[in-house]
Amino acid sequence: MRKKLEQFQDYLARLFPEEHPEGGERRLARTVTFAVTDACSLRCTYCYQGIKAHHVMDFETAKKFTDMVLAGNRYINPENSPGVIIEFIGGEPLLEIELVDKITDYFIGEMIRLRHPWATRFRLSICSNGTEYFDPKVQAYLKKHLNHLSFSISIDGCKELHDACRVFPDGRGSYDTAIAGVEHFTKVLGGVMGSKMTLAPQNVGYTFRAIKNLIDLGYTEINLNCVYEEGWNIEHAKTLYKELKKTADYLLENDLEDIYLSIFEEDFFRPKDPQDLQNWCGGTGEMISVDYTGNIYPCIRYMPNSLGPGVEPLVIGHVDHGILGTDKERDCAHCLKCIDRRTQSTDECFDCLIAEGCAWCSAYNYQVFGTADRRATFICVMHRARALANAYYWNRLYRKQNLKKRFKIHVPEEWALEILGQTEWDMLRELEE
Repeated sequence: MRKKLEQFQDYLARLFPEEHPEGGERRLARTVTFAVTDACSLRCTYCYQGIKAHHVMDFETAKKFTDMVLAGNRYINPENSPGVIIEFIGGEPLLEIELVDKITDYFIGEMIRLRHPWATRFRLSICSNGTEYFDPKVQAYLKKHLNHLSFSISIDGCKELHDACRVFPDGRGSYDTAIAGVEHFTKVLGGVMGSKMTLAPQNVGYTFRAIKNLIDLGYTEINLNCVYEEGWNIEHAKTLYKELKKTADYLLENDLEDIYLSIFEEDFFRPKDPQDLQNWCGGTGEMISVDYTGNIYPCIRYMPNSLGPGVEPLVIGHVDHGILGTDKERDCAHCLKCIDRRTQSTDECFDCLIAEGCAWCSAYNYQVFGTADRRATFICVMHRARALANAYYWNRLYRKQNLKKRFKIHVPEEWALEILGQTEWDMLRELEE
């Protein structure tokens, strides 16, 4: 069996099955995000936060937001969110570890004081670049909350891939700094480290080496994805296929099938049920965020530092007048809630033969098109390459295990031949038989 860490949503569903009825409306533990600062110690080339500054949230703003969330409202409450994920982001959130610690204490303390349902159903979440990891105040926080904390340091696989994009302001790579934090957290503190590898046009050629390096470091769950932003082309797709094919060979030839790689998904890359209209992205009503201004957003990607100049932020409240406190905010939230897969997809996207598993970011759609209700499709060619690589991996795995099942290839031949040669395509079709 492939190993995969239990997600908080699954943990709640297992412990509280009555909160997640079979076939009922999807109910998630929503994420409440505090953007504690827009300052960052790195200048990652693919970062969606295009504006770096030095603003810091004051505690009173965080306190007002916490009180508002815990008081309950129609946007987020225990009825529509049986649990809560309390997330801290930046910039680099650990630059403001004292503030993070103070907010955490207040949020947890208020849940206990109010006997709030979330008091026993919460998770803390921080993703860091690792540059502040060894600060004694950071270490104290990690030890204090280890049992309730989902913590990760971003590692883009291997040193070459990581340092191609994740750099200090002076251009130096940050791999050595980040990996030192990873090894300390897992080996000294005994924590479980999540992974998040980001593939971009600048580093896609390092994919196999990056995955192998993480496996050598002891990772058993590796999450990786291609960025949604514009810039991909057919040459990148050819490279991704070759890199994933090498990855598949390595896993199968070294009996590493129990490693979970999110880029290999057995249930993806086929047509979607026309009745399945669920939005892939949670940025249309399943998250809530606040920044240093006190403005409240449906997702961090709708904040000014993410959207950049010339794009109006999408605001659904303010700590001084509440969530959905104005007609404009209510209209905004309502419009986002009405978005589904059908409304934002062209017929070509909606009826795509490999639509299952195709991802998108609603806020990026808004950034590019001025509306969250239109899908950006820059990632299409990479999804096709991934589908072909999955056919290779799964059908080789089934044959290795002497299983009669086969991974059906839904990629049209004309799409495949843009990425593969005829010989390679014939080999994939033969594996499918």
